[in-house]
Amino acid sequence: MSKRRLFLFILSFISCVAFAQEKGFYSLGSDKVNLRAGPAERFPIKWVYQEKHYPLEVIDSFEHWRQVREADGTIGWVHQKMLKEGRYVLIQEEDKLLSSPSVSGKVVAYVQPGVIARVNSCPVGDYCLLQFTYDDKKIEGWFPRRFVWGLYDGEIIE
Repeated sequence: MSKRRLFLFILSFISCVAFAQEKGFYSLGSDKVNLRAGPAERFPIKWVYQEKHYPLEVIDSFEHWRQVREADGTIGWVHQKMLKEGRYVLIQEEDKLLSSPSVSGKVVAYVQPGVIARVNSCPVGDYCLLQFTYDDKKIEGWFPRRFVWGLYDGEIIE
């Protein structure tokens, strides 16, 4: 293999590894983020997110832009600087927030669809420990994993 081919192979491998590290769930780092039709400011704005920490899944990238998918399947592009690594989820179904990770846990609160929660941990099992902010108070409890969007099947977060 020539030096040039080896160099190109190494560059290709490095870019694949770097891209693989960028895929996954992220949250919005600002209260106002534009979702664009393509990976540049010249592309039209499809949607304006107005909720910090809203979870999005990065599915592709181009330079400083990330192609993202949201819970309803909408796909568009956001600038990488608007995404943060903190894990947040979107509640999809109404259910109880519990004091322990079992159906026998004490009810801490009732959670409605559309609410965003920070993931504190998601061990093996059916429940994740989530944190909500309500009237500037932090509420923490265990919520059924199956009713949130922003986690991969079987994903463990500690």
